Amino acid sequence: MSKYKGVTKRKMSGRVIWYGSFITNKVRHTFGVYDTEIECAKAHDLYVLRKGIKRKTNFFKKKLVQ
Repeated sequence: MSKYKGVTKRKMSGRVIWYGSFITNKVRHTFGVYDTEIECAKAHDLYVLRKGIKRKTNFFKKKLVQ
């Protein structure tokens, strides 16, 4: 479990990975596998903003633009 939206902790081949996915309007969105929780959370925000999905982000939008 993660404190960030769209981020799930998984163990694969003896190591921890962070898996990015969420469901909106009965549609599953998957955006990758990452080494760190924060990296995955930022990927979630970029995915949501680029696709124009109405969903809360984990960080401020201005931080992602910089």
